[in-house]
Amino acid sequence: MVTMLPTSMFHNVSPTVHEIEPRPQGKRVVFIPTASAVEPWGPAHTALSKHALQRLGFEVEQLDVENMPSDSAEDITHKITEADCIYVGGGNTFFLLQELRRTGADRAIINQVRAGTPYIGESAGSVITAPNIGYIKLMDRTDKAPDLTDYTGLDLADFHVVPHHHAAAMGHAAQRILDRHGANLSLKPLTNRQALLVKDGKTRLLR
Repeated sequence: MVTMLPTSMFHNVSPTVHEIEPRPQGKRVVFIPTASAVEPWGPAHTALSKHALQRLGFEVEQLDVENMPSDSAEDITHKITEADCIYVGGGNTFFLLQELRRTGADRAIINQVRAGTPYIGESAGSVITAPNIGYIKLMDRTDKAPDLTDYTGLDLADFHVVPHHHAAAMGHAAQRILDRHGANLSLKPLTNRQALLVKDGKTRLLR
């Protein structure tokens, strides 16, 4: 059964981790900040998210997928398989999907989450769990992933997260997505102080 915690801004809601991992102390989380590698604010935000996980007691193993060669799938799979929890951070969703797919990390994540490993997503890391990420074009630039032509997501959720709803930055884009796709997609808007809990076949909003 899939257990996930999609968030918009993880450090704002980090205590909600206890809903999917009641005792995080000493647990190993594989930390994938790849989506932020093409954003100017990437390093600072990555540090903030990593600190939030460490403050909870997790042992954080950072996995920079974008720096790994295409033939490193076995090494990536091993690191993801050995983790107690998977964290995929925010940034550009299209670049994230491109790099996960290029290295085979996408398949490793899908297999582990479906096998029961808890998954934490932040912004792009939440969006990518959808059946298809094409809807996020109104928020993220596709030109940052020039090799990506298929927008099929990880398909771990039957809904589509819309992060940063009502936020000063990207809030307008979030509303445009809701207006454009609300009638034909199952959209789940999240403010920067909300999270979703996917557990035991149910989805619940955490405030």
